[in-house]
Parts: sequence; C-alpha cells; structure tokens
Amino acid sequence: MSILTQRIWDVLVERGFQPVLRRGGGDASTYEEQTGVAAPAEAVELWSALGGREILGMNLEGPQSAGRWCAVRADEAESSGPGVPYEELNGSADGAVRMVWWDRGWCPLHASADWAVAVDTHPGTKGQVGQVIFCDLDVDCVREAVWGSVAEFLRDVLAVVSSDALIVENGHGQLEHVDNWTRSVLIAVYELGLARRDGRPSPLPGIP
Repeated sequence: MSILTQRIWDVLVERGFQPVLRRGGGDASTYEEQTGVAAPAEAVELWSALGGREILGMNLEGPQSAGRWCAVRADEAESSGPGVPYEELNGSADGAVRMVWWDRGWCPLHASADWAVAVDTHPGTKGQVGQVIFCDLDVDCVREAVWGSVAEFLRDVLAVVSSDALIVENGHGQLEHVDNWTRSVLIAVYELGLARRDGRPSPLPGIP
C-alpha cells in the first residue's frame, strides 16, 4: 500500500501534475466519529498520501469528506427501514455485495452524487472483507465488487496515471477507449478493473 501510494504520487509529480488540497483531511478518528464505524486500515493509508486532494479530477476522499458522505448515505438507507429499500436495486449478481442502498461498512474512496468507489468491510455472502466495490447511485442501481483489495485498485490507478495515452485538460485527465470515446481517470480505472476481473483484454489503448 505505502509503495503503491508513493509511486502514484511520484508519477503525478514527475509528469507535472500538481495535486492541490481540495478539502479538510481530518484523520481516521474523524471518520469513526461521523460514521460510528472504524475506517479500514488500507483507506487510512491511502488518505495519508492522497486523500482530500484534487488530482486529475479523481476527487479522492479524505477521512473528513468520506465520513460525512458515508454517514449521510447510511442515514438515508436506514431511514427507509430494514431490508432492500428499492426493489430495482441489483446488488451483485454473484452475491459478493449486499443488496442495500448504502452500508456504514462501505468506506468511500471516491464519492459523488452519481457513483462511489468504496472499501467493503461488510460484504455479501460470496464477497470478501476489503474488496473494493463500485456503486451506481441511480434508481436502477448496481453494486459490484471490482477489485479484491485497495492495493488492486491502486495498481489500476497507477496504470492509468502512468499511461502515455493520458491527456490532461484544465486539470482533468482523459483517456481514449477502444470505442473512440474518452473516459475520465476514475471511469478508466473502473473499466480497467472490470476487464482484469473478468479476464478480458484492456479496453484502454496502451495499457496491457
């Protein structure tokens, strides 16, 4: 973890990308106070190097912003009562991720109004603690385990930010895709993770 996060930081500096502080970082105790749940050690390690900074439009969370966002989503889910809040919620087709709107055991590494990437400490029956999941927050939602660990997620982040195909405009990174549409950095990381998980060729030119 430490080596990967440092390498990502080094690549960003080497390539002239200037990460700037985006919002207060806080610490792991801040996250626990806000959510009532201990933050995964891997997330804490990532926060120490990259959290709360604006990097190529990735908007990786720090403990304070992650805790606040997680607590709000969990309150929304819990206020709807037990069980599955929305019948349309897909969850994970293979049982790796629990079919709920949000869970306090999901620690967001990136979160927006549309989707989130989170460390899962409360997995489904066929999942594993520490897997990294992708959550689409539309009404017809998908939650799926894409990476087996934060380290796997970071390896794909490193591959994307190291790519010669990366184009940076106004501080936001874009990569070409085999379908000729560009992808933001984190969506590229997501699609690379899906391909690796499923044993498919990389959909991103120049990234094996």
